[in-house]
Amino acid sequence: MEALFREFTVALPLELLYADDLVVVAEAEDDLIKRLNEWKDFVENRDMSVNMNKTKVMISGDWQKVMQKAVRWPCGICGRGVGNNSIQCTSCQKRVHRKCSSIKGRMYKVMKTFICRGCVIPVTGTGCTSVDISVNANLELVDKFFYLGDMLSVDGDVDAAMKNRIRIGWNKFRQLVPLLTNKDISLYSGCVQSSMLHGSETLPVRKENEVALQRAEMRMVRWMCGLKL
Repeated sequence: MEALFREFTVALPLELLYADDLVVVAEAEDDLIKRLNEWKDFVENRDMSVNMNKTKVMISGDWQKVMQKAVRWPCGICGRGVGNNSIQCTSCQKRVHRKCSSIKGRMYKVMKTFICRGCVIPVTGTGCTSVDISVNANLELVDKFFYLGDMLSVDGDVDAAMKNRIRIGWNKFRQLVPLLTNKDISLYSGCVQSSMLHGSETLPVRKENEVALQRAEMRMVRWMCGLKL
């Protein structure tokens, strides 16, 4: 794959090719659609195909963060509640925070012509679930995606990745419980701990992530020792 597409790829940081998996990065929806269609045509011209059912789109930005609770007057971009310091979009009629509007200067000067970026770039608006890249291809819009053994999330933090690593560690632990509870066999560090911490060297973990890992590990240690709280 790498040799075949060597002349076509743009390489890091806009593209990441690993075996038959590809990540395409773009700053705008139009650029992303254009690059995906170019890849699709390039692959099909070489008697291969792209699995569009497995292809997902994830947009990183404050407006795509999942809301924890419903609000009465949500912002048309980020979904959080709006107050007096907001402006109404003339297209969708939704109120938008000043910080989400990207307006510089006084808002009253553009009140009659203001259009939010959720209408200008529909994929960034809240409530959108897919991205149309061609006549026969409609890609699902997701807030997290599992790629090369790691969980990538739309907000850029590692909470989802840490939960996934802990889940993998517990799955491995339960598979080896009969051996892990045997005092004559030492498998925890090499099999369970390594799977739970795989690829975590470069993750920007916070204190609460470290606490979650420590709690999971102490539960496993108590299980192996036959102790109960």
